[in-house]
Amino acid sequence: SFTIERGEKIAVIGENGIGKSSLLHALRGELPYDCGKIRWGQEVKPGYFDQENRQLHPEMTVLEELWSRWPRKTETEIRSMLGQVLLQGEDVYKKVSVLSGGERAKLAFAVLMMERGNFLMLDEPTNHLDLRSKEILEDALRDYKGTLLFVSHDRYLLNRISDKILEITPHQAELFPGNFDSYLAVHQQRELLAQQEAEKAACTDDANEADDFELQRMIG
Repeated sequence: SFTIERGEKIAVIGENGIGKSSLLHALRGELPYDCGKIRWGQEVKPGYFDQENRQLHPEMTVLEELWSRWPRKTETEIRSMLGQVLLQGEDVYKKVSVLSGGERAKLAFAVLMMERGNFLMLDEPTNHLDLRSKEILEDALRDYKGTLLFVSHDRYLLNRISDKILEITPHQAELFPGNFDSYLAVHQQRELLAQQEAEKAACTDDANEADDFELQRMIG
């Protein structure tokens, strides 16, 4: 159980296969869940970035993909938006089916930007992106005024963007304040306390054994 407040940027982490992407699908209503409820606030307009970019149409060109969604926009406006994600020149006439992974990701981000959602769910957003594209995306996400819930293994992104970490384990989902380094510091502190408690318990056991031996010696 967890709550996401307006304007928060929350990163979802956990072991592979634990259900990070499934959480996003459940929030979108694409995956059934056994129990519990999802409560959305008023005026929430979600947007979603799929790391597989399955929402794109392989038979369309880059220009057509965006223009078909917003036909009232001019070609100049569509090209301007594509330029913001570094899709320019002859690239806009490529079919989606022949785009590289990075190019498809850029096009998917252009769609997301045009939708103007105020709650973005991103599944591994930096996968396939080159360094320059990553930097542009990180700047955009850092300046974004809406709410973010994103799955990522990119430690730099986790540290630069997130203000909370949602860790999913087999038994629970736990929110940690701060970025990834803050999350690691909490875990290190917990491990230190657990070690100290174990050492304390071991010393107590040794002392009890010594007392038992002394008692037996006296009785003997």
